[in-house]
Amino acid sequence: MIAATLLMAVQTSAPAIADIRGEWINGKGTAIIQIADCPSGLCGRVIWSAPIARRDAARGGTAALNGTLVMTGFVPSGQRWRGRLFLPDRNRTVKATIAMLNGGQLQVTGCELGGLVCKSQTWNRR
Repeated sequence: MIAATLLMAVQTSAPAIADIRGEWINGKGTAIIQIADCPSGLCGRVIWSAPIARRDAARGGTAALNGTLVMTGFVPSGQRWRGRLFLPDRNRTVKATIAMLNGGQLQVTGCELGGLVCKSQTWNRR
C-alpha cells in the first residue's frame, strides 16, 4: 500500500513534456513550420518560406520547399522530443531533438556523424 502511494506520488509529480504543436518561425525568419500529429509521432511541414529559403532549398535539391515535410517521427524522450529533421538546403535527414525553452521558443538541434557535429536554432511560436 505504501509503495503504491509512493509510486502514484512520483508519477503525478513528474512534469509533463511541453506541447510543441502549432506554428513556428525558424531562427532566420525565413520559414514557418506547422507541427502536428502524424501516424509516427509529431511531424512538421513548411507552410510558408521566404524567397531566399526557397532558393537555398532548390540549390540543395528540394524543388518545392512549401509543403515539404521537414520533421518526422518526433516522440517524447524525457523533457525533449526526438525524431528526424530534413535539411532542405542540404538534401539530408539528421537525428534531432527539440526542447521547449519557454512557452514561446523551441531549441531545435540536428546532429550528424553520430552526434559529433550538431547545430541548434531557436524557433519562435507564431
